[in-house]
Amino acid sequence: MVERVLRLPRKVSEPATIGVSCLSGRVDTAQLSRGVAHLRDSGHTVIVARETEHEWRYFAGTDEERVAGFHRLLDDPTIGLMLQARGGYGLTRLLHLIDWNRVATSGKAFVGFSDFTAFNMAAYANANLLTYQGPMVGIDFGDGAPDGFMEQHFWLTLSRDTHRIDDIPSDHGYDPRRIEGRLWGGNLSLVAHLVGTPYFPAIDDGILFVEEVGEEPYAVERMFFQLHHAGVLARQRAVILADFADCEPKNTARYPYAMDEVVETLRKLLPVPVLTGLPFGHVARKLTLPFGAPTTLTIGEGTYSLRFSNYAL
Repeated sequence: MVERVLRLPRKVSEPATIGVSCLSGRVDTAQLSRGVAHLRDSGHTVIVARETEHEWRYFAGTDEERVAGFHRLLDDPTIGLMLQARGGYGLTRLLHLIDWNRVATSGKAFVGFSDFTAFNMAAYANANLLTYQGPMVGIDFGDGAPDGFMEQHFWLTLSRDTHRIDDIPSDHGYDPRRIEGRLWGGNLSLVAHLVGTPYFPAIDDGILFVEEVGEEPYAVERMFFQLHHAGVLARQRAVILADFADCEPKNTARYPYAMDEVVETLRKLLPVPVLTGLPFGHVARKLTLPFGAPTTLTIGEGTYSLRFSNYAL
């Protein structure tokens, strides 16, 4: 089997020139303004695509407008870092409209999470490009004071080609071990929905991380079984659960199936470690994670650590 040669983004030095667009849902303009102001006050140059505040149905402009704004930033050679204003829904409508060759050859760092998972996966599958799961301008930089942990790891990760986080608590019960694999994942709904499409990356020996928001635990488990039955989970060396915000049983007329039971099911189902507690997801305290990076997962007693390497130029 021929080893996949990944295209890597350039490291981002501070102060950065940042392009901001929105490929998904309508933007809260007040949040966006506060996020942009925070980044500018921190010394960065911020260029916002004019279409970002457009509105059409649920989305930040029509499909054509959202792609046009993104492509224009893509072609600006002064921009080294591309951020999204927000997530929501809308990126899967655009996957066939984005010029993946221009994305791959731009050398820029692309960062986002939630709905942006579709971009991360398509960029890897269609352009051999490593991208980042990480914060967005509105919700992370513009909704109150930005979290210090988030900002620290954001700039540390983007500014170099190795990064690590140690001693993440997880009540896992596995024997100590070290696992080498390729980090990938993001929002569980997006990962599951792209199965069977040309935008789903075929990653063997991976370390799959997932997060979710607002889904009932039984629905979360159903998405995991979709990945299991599709053969995806069998190709992984570990599965890491990040934050599952507001994923609680809500129907009082039914058995209150809980996330603890989902974790128990996964640990019985899979022959690889299933870990919890990764600081990432629809929460303020989040890491920035290089999607596609060679990663060392070190499991200790009640903890685990992650080291990412060779993910930027």
